Amino acid sequence: MKLITPQILAAEAAERWKANYFNRHTGQWSETCMGSSEAIYDAIVALGPAPEPADVNRIIGNDSWTSQSCNECNSHDCDLVVQLGDEPDYESSTAWVCAECLAKALRLTEAIA
Repeated sequence: MKLITPQILAAEAAERWKANYFNRHTGQWSETCMGSSEAIYDAIVALGPAPEPADVNRIIGNDSWTSQSCNECNSHDCDLVVQLGDEPDYESSTAWVCAECLAKALRLTEAIA
């Protein structure tokens, strides 16, 4: 279980970007539709260890690296979600749930307890 916020995602953006676009076997960076993935990585790193999500979004060109939606209510306006289940992977059982949906789930369990 892990808390996810835009600030946490922004702080992890450089590491996640490198994991996606740098091939450690060949030592080569992939190209993106926005150009050099290495240049984008360097720009994110230059923001420091606690970048503002808006700054990361500006560099990448969208907010997909600093936002998270709730898998229960499908809200895309989540200031925070809790990651439940496995660490995310292609075949993982992972869910991201907002605070409102977590509260609803807790009320469900209290109704039968």
